[in-house]
Amino acid sequence: MPYHIKKPGLPLNAGIGDVYYTGGLLWDERYANRKVYSSKATADARVANPDGTNGGFNNATVVSE
Repeated sequence: MPYHIKKPGLPLNAGIGDVYYTGGLLWDERYANRKVYSSKATADARVANPDGTNGGFNNATVVSE
């Protein structure tokens, strides 16, 4: 089952709901541009913040498709 990562858009981006992780440091509001993971474990590892340096993924969730 494929998975992707999403998080709520910033309040500054009025009118934009969720944003989707597209890879690297990038997020996009277009669902079609999301990065798809083949396993939940791989997506969870990307979101993990064990050392506090993964702040871009704050409030992010892994979602099954």
